[in-house]
Amino acid sequence: MTFSIEISNVVKNYKYFETAFLPHTITIPLKLEDDTSYNPCVKVGDLVEEGQVIAVNSKKVNLHSSVPGKVLDIVPCYCSNGKQYFGIKIEFGGKFSYTGKKLREFQPQEITPNLVADKLISYGIFNTFNLAKIKNLGLEIKEAKKFNNLVVRLFDEDNYRYTDSLIAKFLMDKLMIAAKTLASAISAQGIIFAFNNKSENKEDLLKLQDERIHVIGMNIKRYPCGTEREIMSAYIRNQSIKKTDKFKISKKDLYIDSSTLYEVYKAINTDMPQLSRPVFVYGNCLKASTILDVKLGTTIKDLVKQIGGFVKEPKLIVINGLISGSRVQSLDTPITKDVKSLTFLSKEKKTDQNIFNCINCGNCRFICPVKISPDLIYNNVIYYKELTQNIALSSIRCTNCGLCNINCPSRLPLCQTIMYLKNSLLNDDSAKFTSESKNSSTSFDPKQDSETQED
Repeated sequence: MTFSIEISNVVKNYKYFETAFLPHTITIPLKLEDDTSYNPCVKVGDLVEEGQVIAVNSKKVNLHSSVPGKVLDIVPCYCSNGKQYFGIKIEFGGKFSYTGKKLREFQPQEITPNLVADKLISYGIFNTFNLAKIKNLGLEIKEAKKFNNLVVRLFDEDNYRYTDSLIAKFLMDKLMIAAKTLASAISAQGIIFAFNNKSENKEDLLKLQDERIHVIGMNIKRYPCGTEREIMSAYIRNQSIKKTDKFKISKKDLYIDSSTLYEVYKAINTDMPQLSRPVFVYGNCLKASTILDVKLGTTIKDLVKQIGGFVKEPKLIVINGLISGSRVQSLDTPITKDVKSLTFLSKEKKTDQNIFNCINCGNCRFICPVKISPDLIYNNVIYYKELTQNIALSSIRCTNCGLCNINCPSRLPLCQTIMYLKNSLLNDDSAKFTSESKNSSTSFDPKQDSETQED
């Protein structure tokens, strides 16, 4: 899918990185996008400090209070995935532990690599490179045990979301410090920065190159443009990079984005748990668009007040971009660690949400960048038909780009269905979806990549 909008031109218009107003109350959900439940360790009436642990899950990942205050209640709340969970509601009041304080910046040589993963787990830092399957970064490092390189995407894979691009524009010095710290912690052979080839700080990024740091300029003209597969493809085609056996890009690298690396900087280099996150806010219902550093648990309603309210009544609110994002159920939805952007659209921009039967047009197969058959998978899973092993296992190659959904005239939830099947297969539950798992002579290697596409 090709775009007429140049993300680099839009990013140039933004000159500031603002801090959002402090909310009167926050609501911290006890379940995140990784589908892990948290158990509260505070009760109604407790006074909490900024940064205090208020809930913990079975893997010792903590949730922290983003403001000082008093625990009011445990209440139901909608989250970014559209589901309703319980959350801890806190009324703001008291002294800050981090906000407004001058925090000491620890240098990479002062940080013990063995403690980095533990701190990322304890401080609740999530990798948002792929918003469809965010995971605690510390757990990701511990479970993988070994990564060859650290790969950092400095732009947004959704061209209607500018958060990662703006973080790279305003905070590149901090990202570089954090990258060196993280690379040392995972014993990476090198660091690879992937950036928009039309970025205004392109020359500064190119100067970063040395024997251990490589930069890749990518042509951001189509979607998907920032997946692991696309970055690997761009790196292989880049003739200016000297490739060696010790410095090769692969699926065995750690892939993160600007947002994640910024949280790593705050956690490791300033010893602060994640209490806020940068959110890009825009749309034709607002007086202005901006990027704000928002306290976790702030509701969308409170966030809109800071930028002057609505000039038009929003009929559609989308979290995380118009291509790969999801619809917001309520203005009382809190900002969580997996929220990067908010889009507010008026009635005339709203699209038909009705779902119709598959018309066998083949659009989803034609547009799929990894050459699978979304319509076959959808029809078999939805109507409880048996899948051959070959087709079922092809779902593992899905990158969750969502292009099948966008190009489906029947508006079928193809991508969501494929991800459901993929997750079931990866959880060793393939038997109930495949009828020929033992007898089929057709083999399929999910690790084998499809042919490289030109950017």
